[in-house]
Amino acid sequence: MPPATLLLVNKFYHDHGPAGGVGRYLVQEEEDLTAAGWTVVPFTMAEPETRPSPWAGYFIQARDYSRPRFGIAGLRDAASLIWNREAARKLDDLVLASRPTVAHLHNIYHHLSPSILPVLERHGVPVAMTLHDLRLLCPAIHMLRRGEICERCRGGRFHHAVLGRCVKDSVAASALAALETFHQRSRGLYTGNVDLFLCPSRFILEKYADWGFPRRKLHHLPNFVDLDAWHPDHLHRAGDPDSYLYFGRISKEKGLRTLLDAQALWEEGHRSGSIAVPPLRLLIAGEGPCQENLKAHLALLKLRTVELLGPLDREGLRKALGRARFTVLPSECYENSPMAALESLAAGLPLVGSRIGGIPEIVEDGVTGCLTEPGDARSLVNGLLRAAALPPGAPAACRRWAESHASRRAHMAALQEILGGLVDR
Repeated sequence: MPPATLLLVNKFYHDHGPAGGVGRYLVQEEEDLTAAGWTVVPFTMAEPETRPSPWAGYFIQARDYSRPRFGIAGLRDAASLIWNREAARKLDDLVLASRPTVAHLHNIYHHLSPSILPVLERHGVPVAMTLHDLRLLCPAIHMLRRGEICERCRGGRFHHAVLGRCVKDSVAASALAALETFHQRSRGLYTGNVDLFLCPSRFILEKYADWGFPRRKLHHLPNFVDLDAWHPDHLHRAGDPDSYLYFGRISKEKGLRTLLDAQALWEEGHRSGSIAVPPLRLLIAGEGPCQENLKAHLALLKLRTVELLGPLDREGLRKALGRARFTVLPSECYENSPMAALESLAAGLPLVGSRIGGIPEIVEDGVTGCLTEPGDARSLVNGLLRAAALPPGAPAACRRWAESHASRRAHMAALQEILGGLVDR
């Protein structure tokens, strides 16, 4: 197919702060497809961080749902979350002005809303959408309830999200999220208006199929990592590493409380003589809503071998990776295809990861890392000890896996073929 015009849609159009890994993907997708001759037209919210664009006049008003408002303003926010009329109107204008050949959607819920989907259908624009998480199934995104895996909302029983106060521990926030999910599911807004759903992990593909999404519309397209940016040669190594590293969001579902408990078991086991290996130093890099809880639990356990690094830029993260023998991702939720895992392997660092969600698709136990049971501190400390004893060839095995399974070039070539196929179809 000759290069065409891609409508690139996401609630954020930058890679800062809450945009996270999806934001990084978006920026790289635009770079690579533009280099391949595509015309890329973004549609997003207008924020201070939003990237400059000649199409910025079509961007919509930014709304911050992390800080709820009350009164008339709050009602407008709630109505916009369910069905954003401004987004539908401005996208209609943008489609008329840019005439896109195909659209690629990322995270549109809350801020853009599914109001934009019938607009694309009306204009005959074929649509691919990447499923970065479980939000179209679970009002609370993570399928967690009081720290445990929960699938009570299966079959449209979204009232369970309200009963469990699953969103921000608030009945009102949970009710609004449940209403949003019920609205889009009952009307078939996504399944009826999206031509193809791209799934970064096979786990996510199967979960959506099990919950009623048409399997013929689900396609496995693994995530990628920038192999040049995350290369073992770019790490700042200084002698034999004496640490291991967690880097990512500091939030409840990431299992950091269990990680501190495991570190405490390692420290105590070494003091008592039951664990011969001295504990490696645990480095924790990142920020998030549970920072203060993490510090409180750290103080309670009186750990001596933990260092909180705070949020790091890329160069700071490379230095932290250079201090580490391996990394850890002790998630207790259904992870999709976490970028931290891919970046770790690309940098030649084995990963200790929970046996949950898409993580086992990335980690080959005993070769590129070690798998442990989620929420189990004893299983986790055993995995940490096994990772510390991995053979010298493990870093090279990690890099080889990343090169063969997570190439940016291969991913973008596959994405272009998929988008072109939608146009032809």
